[in-house]
Amino acid sequence: MSGKDIIAKVKPYRQIIEVNLWDDITTKFIDHNALISTTILPARKKIPVQLPIREVHFVNPSSIINDEHFAEISSWIDCCSSIYDVTKIPYKFNLLLRGSRYGFTRETFHRLCDNIPGTVVVINVNGTNEIIGGYNPLIWTTNNPLKWSITTDSFIFSLKTENLPNSILSRIIHANEVIGCSHEHGPIFGRSVFMVNDNKRWYYDHYDSSYEKRLRSEDTDNLLIDEFEAFQVLKN
Repeated sequence: MSGKDIIAKVKPYRQIIEVNLWDDITTKFIDHNALISTTILPARKKIPVQLPIREVHFVNPSSIINDEHFAEISSWIDCCSSIYDVTKIPYKFNLLLRGSRYGFTRETFHRLCDNIPGTVVVINVNGTNEIIGGYNPLIWTTNNPLKWSITTDSFIFSLKTENLPNSILSRIIHANEVIGCSHEHGPIFGRSVFMVNDNKRWYYDHYDSSYEKRLRSEDTDNLLIDEFEAFQVLKN
């Protein structure tokens, strides 16, 4: 260490340096062969600290679907070959709309859900307890006239209940008319599932569908619902 280094880097700390150590430093600078009395300890080793793994606990925001349903939907979003464990769901589902709380109208849907990418919509069908829904990786908008968006990542589904032993996943087969946005309707999933302009009335039809599998045995333009929810999908 040069004299300049001692003045610039050591001297400013003279007040906290032991007197004997400061004397040894100056002596050693003058005579490199001089013996020193200070005991020099080896440099401290920095021991890496292993932080505990942060566990993310899934919080179910829905009054319609359970944790297993959310695990299924998450697996479908990621195109997994198996279903996620309910303790390892990699997404947070932020509740945007609940019909019984905010209203069932198309205006309410567009006010609360437009321009938010990655949403899941679910409905609980009156009288049958069916749980039908869909995933839109794009955004909803209020368009006049109706505007179709193209994506291959959307899907619709019917979740397992007491009356349906296994959930039905229906992916895209025709990507040209997949997500529809219109001021006259709420969410539109192809020509299969969409909210009609009346409160609590939805439409289901598999004829000429953009989605591969039928979700229910009967087509109807008068599918009455008990509840309707929409969620924003956020990665943990």
